[in-house]
Amino acid sequence: MKKHMLVILILLTGLLTFSCASNGYNTQKGAAIGAGLGAIAGQIIGNNTAGTLIGAAGGALAGAIVGNAVDQDNTNQQIAATQRQSAVYTSPANSEVPPGQWVEVPGQWVGGKWIPTHKAWVPINP
Repeated sequence: MKKHMLVILILLTGLLTFSCASNGYNTQKGAAIGAGLGAIAGQIIGNNTAGTLIGAAGGALAGAIVGNAVDQDNTNQQIAATQRQSAVYTSPANSEVPPGQWVEVPGQWVGGKWIPTHKAWVPINP
């Protein structure tokens, strides 16, 4: 009976830890899930408290490593997306700038949307 209570206690602890970490990083989620699954596996294999604790520690470590890898992948994807969005067109070094000037355009309604005052390049016909 004590063993069943221990397994239930470990499962509830893992569930509560997972629910607290669900809004956090994948490293925390992975560690919580790994600790719960490792504790269950340790209890099944060892049938004692030491096996449960060792399984929980090993599972937490493995889960944290996997979660950290997912976090790094997500960060790299966000950086790549930001770089694609902020790509700036640059004209070739030997091209000449066409003649023109910057003029201030007053704010106006366009298509039911307010466009505030801004500057626009107006080319001059040679």
